Amino acid sequence: MSPSNDYGLYNLGKILPEIVIGASEEYISSMKVPYQATSYIGARTGNTGKAVYIYKINNRPGGGVLSLTGGIRKLGDSVFASTHRILLGRKSMMISADNLVVNKEHIWNWQFFGNTIKKSNPNIYEDLVKLSEKVGKGSEFRQLVVARSDKTFRRLNIAGLCRENQIKILDPKYGIKVTFLTNESGHEYASKFLPESDLTEYIITGTKFDMYLAMIKIRKLHGTDMILNDGGRIMSNSVRDRGLLGEERITLEPYPGDQFISHRSNSHQQNVLGIEGTGIDGGEIENAIKVHSTRINDEFANVYLYPLKVKSEGYAKMHK
Repeated sequence: MSPSNDYGLYNLGKILPEIVIGASEEYISSMKVPYQATSYIGARTGNTGKAVYIYKINNRPGGGVLSLTGGIRKLGDSVFASTHRILLGRKSMMISADNLVVNKEHIWNWQFFGNTIKKSNPNIYEDLVKLSEKVGKGSEFRQLVVARSDKTFRRLNIAGLCRENQIKILDPKYGIKVTFLTNESGHEYASKFLPESDLTEYIITGTKFDMYLAMIKIRKLHGTDMILNDGGRIMSNSVRDRGLLGEERITLEPYPGDQFISHRSNSHQQNVLGIEGTGIDGGEIENAIKVHSTRINDEFANVYLYPLKVKSEGYAKMHK
């Protein structure tokens, strides 16, 4: 997609001349499950040697995102993340119950990122508004929350938070439709304090939680053909390993300096996003292929594809 040629959004087009989605509309429409994508920001951990990128810094608010970008939220990440949410998250976003609680005062929309450039780059911001209006027209948005069992609801004290009306997306005044993906015990427990309504529903996968079955059901029930996975690295990795995550959009940042990341103290393996040379194509993201890259100042806005294990209904016919 070209913002300039397709929509006349020339200011946005100067930053992102092309916006690539990893699957065609035809392929997505023929899939049995929704096409799923996720996004991250990653910072290089040093100026020399083999490139190692991390996506989180322990014991820093919000995982240290501002440290990863050198103390400010940069233009490239703000624009790339905004367009990602507009294009791939306009119908549904999926988060973990943990993320729901950690970000209980937050609504998952593109303005979370776009507002950071509203004053500094008003023309680009206005183009983002126009893009959202053009592609989101007629789309019914649904927030998906993964809470695998009653243990998840209990551990996070979601009942108490609901009683005190502390979870913003569950506040009826915002009119957000929320679907909990859970098992039988999760539904039995949660429906007592959060009953089904026009805004709240449950998709139950049986006595055990099954992500594949949940995706089949959400596609059949609501015709949901795209999901933006914003559940955190652990959840998105587990969905990817099931073959249900098609793409990942990553803004790679240069080493922001010792004052933000000390390369001698960032060896937490669980925080590593990628290492140069580990990708299928020799890139930095393991098990992935880079299909597009846009340089925005000193940032790289990259799109990676993962192999989908769930074939579309039309796959066999198309590949005979």
